[in-house]
Amino acid sequence: MFFSRIVLITALILSGTSCARSDYYSISEVSQSWLDVKTKLVSQNSSSQALENQINVFAQTLDLLFSSPVVYLYQINRPGELQFSEAISSAMDRLKIAANRGNRDGVFSAILEIDRALEQMQRIDADFSNRSQLQYFHLFFFFVMIIVSIIFALSILNIRLEKSKSREEQSLAFSRETVLALEHERERIARELHDTVAQDLWRLSFQVEGIGKAQDPKTKGRLCAEVIHEQKEIMQRIREICNSLIPPGFKHRGLDNALRSLCHDFEQRSGIECLVSVEEGLNLGSLDIDRQLQVFRIVQECLANIQKHSGASEASVLVHAREKETLVVCVSDNGRGFSVPSRDSYAALHAEGKFGLWSMSERAASMAGSLSLDSAAPDKGQGIGTMATLRLPFAGAAS
Repeated sequence: MFFSRIVLITALILSGTSCARSDYYSISEVSQSWLDVKTKLVSQNSSSQALENQINVFAQTLDLLFSSPVVYLYQINRPGELQFSEAISSAMDRLKIAANRGNRDGVFSAILEIDRALEQMQRIDADFSNRSQLQYFHLFFFFVMIIVSIIFALSILNIRLEKSKSREEQSLAFSRETVLALEHERERIARELHDTVAQDLWRLSFQVEGIGKAQDPKTKGRLCAEVIHEQKEIMQRIREICNSLIPPGFKHRGLDNALRSLCHDFEQRSGIECLVSVEEGLNLGSLDIDRQLQVFRIVQECLANIQKHSGASEASVLVHAREKETLVVCVSDNGRGFSVPSRDSYAALHAEGKFGLWSMSERAASMAGSLSLDSAAPDKGQGIGTMATLRLPFAGAAS
């Protein structure tokens, strides 16, 4: 079907090019020539020679039409309806004979036959023109659909490229910020070790020297007790510093147990009751240790914000899976709440040195996840609380 349309369009192009030549005639021109012949026939002043000349002109016009490429198109599309050429030729011969003999009945009969043949030609030409326009329209529509499809595909490709570029830029920015955060963390740990552990060890060394110099047994006993107490405090500070870097036994205990320990320590430290709920039978095996640690850090930051800013008396951490494709972690409190900034303002908060929301959001984005906040300003209702929801695809769903 498509091949036949291509052949038809090609023939139309060739015929259009050929018909542009002045030595070919159209059906309308043939009809006009035939009208001139009939005018001569009904005219009382026309001589037989003038009539014969006009008939010869009509015959030449008809021959040029039948030799033009248009007739080839008729033969391709309407091969069974071209008998009118023979009928016109035969009627022309009879017309000449009847005109020379003055046989008006014969002339009238020949005229009717030629009229019918020309009418059939005009009907075929009109039908062919309509079909050609329809073929043109189908072909035009086909090419338009191809162009639209190409534009649509290019648009989708461009959008994907832009998203990929945006993700790459975000990843690079997060990598840079991660390096800076590591440097800040090293500085903080060095400062904390210097201000606490180093100073305590320095003071402890003086106390140990005092034990050696003391003569009174009671004084030595008191100094020994102080040294033991200081030693325990130093060990506790060192343990807290280590826990702030990575939860103890995280790789062996897993995310669920690490979150329980985190909430227990948070409750002991802040006095805020903290409930932990992990979906029974939840399989976190598809999350590697790095992603589990990122989730742990987000929850840790949420609890730190609750302790610093919320004034809450209760907090909760809920961990469950949605349709076995997405890990959902909700951290909520019953505190005073706050006006949640827009996602676009996170960068501005980061520029002001407020890393919390930006850091959590970037951690979620680096894992192909999302972080949403639900809260309201205190003037819109006391105790409305805040809920932070992390949605993270499992490994199979993310790929």
